[in-house]
Amino acid sequence: MAKRMKKRRRLKFKYRLGLSIGLIMITFLFVFNYLYNKFLVKINNDTLISALVDYNLNTNKKKNLYYDLINLNSTDFLLKYTLGIEALKETDSEETLGVESTYVEDPYKSEVKEPILYIYNTHQTEGYQKSNNASYNITPSVLMASYILRESLNDLGIPSLVETNDITEVLRVHNWKYKYSYAASKLLLQDAMEKNKSLQYFIDLHRDSMSHEITTTTIDGKSYAKVLFVIGKDHKKYEENLKFANAVNDYIKNINPSLTRGISIKGGSGVNGIYNQDLSPNAILIELGGQYNNITEINNTITILSKAIHSYVKGET
Repeated sequence: MAKRMKKRRRLKFKYRLGLSIGLIMITFLFVFNYLYNKFLVKINNDTLISALVDYNLNTNKKKNLYYDLINLNSTDFLLKYTLGIEALKETDSEETLGVESTYVEDPYKSEVKEPILYIYNTHQTEGYQKSNNASYNITPSVLMASYILRESLNDLGIPSLVETNDITEVLRVHNWKYKYSYAASKLLLQDAMEKNKSLQYFIDLHRDSMSHEITTTTIDGKSYAKVLFVIGKDHKKYEENLKFANAVNDYIKNINPSLTRGISIKGGSGVNGIYNQDLSPNAILIELGGQYNNITEINNTITILSKAIHSYVKGET
């Protein structure tokens, strides 16, 4: 009887000890998460885009800790800097958050004089994987990627602008359904061409919906989003658009063949077949990564993509 009582006391003690430790850990993580997000760092879309552009271009700003702060959520930060664990494995539920996005304000509203390259997004709300920035109200999207690409090109001496009008609003005003997005972006494209006679090159930036394995490659331990070029052949001068796509694609292939998924030439029934590329011989559509890529992988590829575009514009390829 005495032995049984002793055993029960031990079990109760272990149970209470385990429960106490569990409560302490939960409380600690909750308090850490609250204090971290409230006092340590406040990040929004503007600062994220600025940091990403600074990180991979020619600025002299300090990068290491700040870059970690914007790419780790609070739990990841705790694991890395207190427990020595590099990162948590991302879950499927987090990855699916990158399917659709909301409109992202332009963080760089300065006027570009005589731009020669125009970036727009027919499907402006196409989103990327959100888990890396889920704690910070960050909304990764093709529009955000366009802002980063523009800054990269401007830094390389290619004056570029991004279409900042909301495509959703254009559809709403004309009472058009989503399937008329190319008609909406065509209106904005034509307006930009009318207002900026200096424009010569046009890029419609999208993202794919394939799996992460298909849209991602790893080079020297660094993860990149793959690019896919789409050319519509249902107009008379599509070969000129194809020349642009081939040149940029070849440049990227020379860096590393795994970075590109090649060129998809589309036409016939069931597809758009034009993609507004009939408006200019230098108009292409680029699928930059997919819905399961994160903004860091997108940014890594933009550093190479911008150099490839620069090479073509400058007549080096």
